[in-house]
Amino acid sequence: MGNMETSPQPKWYALSVYSRQEKAAHSEILGLGIESFLPTSPIRRLWSDRIKQLEQPLFPGYLFIRLDLNSEIRIKLIRIRQVIDLVGKKQGYASSIPESQIDSLKLLLCSERLLEPILRLVSGTEVMISAGPLKGALGIVEREASGKRRIVVQVPLLGRGVRTELSVDDVLSYEELGLTSGDRQGALL
Repeated sequence: MGNMETSPQPKWYALSVYSRQEKAAHSEILGLGIESFLPTSPIRRLWSDRIKQLEQPLFPGYLFIRLDLNSEIRIKLIRIRQVIDLVGKKQGYASSIPESQIDSLKLLLCSERLLEPILRLVSGTEVMISAGPLKGALGIVEREASGKRRIVVQVPLLGRGVRTELSVDDVLSYEELGLTSGDRQGALL
């Protein structure tokens, strides 16, 4: 692990944390001065005497950090009690997450739409939302038998995603945007 290189500018990484420890890890990481992103969605829980609104992580067991990764920072991170390790680590390198995936997740969260976490990746053509509150988000369109369309924003490194309902009039494919598949790929640290 000694040859972990320094990246020239901060990148997003996924961090694996212990179950139900996402919020505590998020706070600890922010305390270290590291940018942390914990996407959550409101849920309603029925208790014996009331209904309570809670925030639930969209990616249980994970959060995202943005930093200029090096061995020293990695050691600080894994010394945090709630943290397991970086996701996608191979031979001293950690796989980064493209900024566009994080930006798309942030757009979904800001839209205040009902978000549904999914525990698999979906296949299809990646599109960009061209209008409305999700303008600029990248994802894959799913069509249901009922005719409803949903956009799925995926994090392939985690093998998971988040979906929400969508109007088909609001999408453009990568081909329509003139982008190639190389424009979508993440890089290794």
